[in-house]
Amino acid sequence: MTFKNRLEEVVFQIAKDVCAQRASVEHNKVIEIEATDRIEVATFSGPPKKEIDVVTAGYEPNIKLLISCMQYGSSKAEPSDVQEWGDVIRTLNKYSKGTSFLGLIVSPSGFTAGCEGWATSSNLSLIPPMKGKQLSFEFDTSLQMVRRVLSALAKRLTFPHSDLLSPPGFYNFVYDLTKDFEGRDVQKSAQHGGRYVLLRTGWLSSFGELVATLIGRSIVDAIATTQCLGLRLSEGLAFRVVRDQIQFGTDDNCAPGRRTKPLCMKNLSNDHCTFDFIKDLVRGQRLTSAGDFGSHFEFGLSNEINLGFHPGMLHVVRTRNPIELNVL
Repeated sequence: MTFKNRLEEVVFQIAKDVCAQRASVEHNKVIEIEATDRIEVATFSGPPKKEIDVVTAGYEPNIKLLISCMQYGSSKAEPSDVQEWGDVIRTLNKYSKGTSFLGLIVSPSGFTAGCEGWATSSNLSLIPPMKGKQLSFEFDTSLQMVRRVLSALAKRLTFPHSDLLSPPGFYNFVYDLTKDFEGRDVQKSAQHGGRYVLLRTGWLSSFGELVATLIGRSIVDAIATTQCLGLRLSEGLAFRVVRDQIQFGTDDNCAPGRRTKPLCMKNLSNDHCTFDFIKDLVRGQRLTSAGDFGSHFEFGLSNEINLGFHPGMLHVVRTRNPIELNVL
């Protein structure tokens, strides 16, 4: 699967899971200029429309995010690429009848010197971000950046957001969300003792990113080894508790330790149950909430069950009231 195809899947999933009713996504949409009674639009690449090469994410109130995917292998995006996309965004905004357009350029191989100036002046955002270095990132890293930006944008637009619409407001918004990805490949958890760690890369993460990544996914199976407890989730994701560390993200199918059957408890009275009982109870359920209590971690599930991960133990409790009538 190409990076472009994977990017499309990420954007569609974010619109479905995070943006809910406030966003829609259209693939290879033909964007039409809203005010076509101006002589200037004749120069706009096949007037009065322009085909956007990846996706258009439509947010409320009246904001469209146009995402362009630059995939060059080992080559980097050039200033001319950013300048051209800036012309598209400026033209659409100039002849808009109430819709505001924002632009996002995704180039996992990075950008050459000179791109940042064009991006800031046109209010375009760049993924990966630029810090005066010619950076390149793995595909998975760039997709994580896109996921973080789209999730945050849906929330940010619920507040006054006029500052995002003027240069370099949107550029800075995306830069602030993605700048910490630089150097994460050497920021290993073993060296820094981080609680939240991304699978496959070992990069430090956070509770907020865990929620954005995992909530809404369905449980495929529960796993238990001599060193960890965890879940396999839909869309190839996984969650693991390894001692005091929370690991999550794309499943690497490398849970440490040997398979085992852990101690399992149910109800507030801590009645014993089997591992198979818990697996049958949680399979197919969606993660609806999460809580980190330091000593243990809990997920709320769509069947009104709380699934707790304690040191060496799984604990399930039904949250319906009255409690005495809803024991497991």
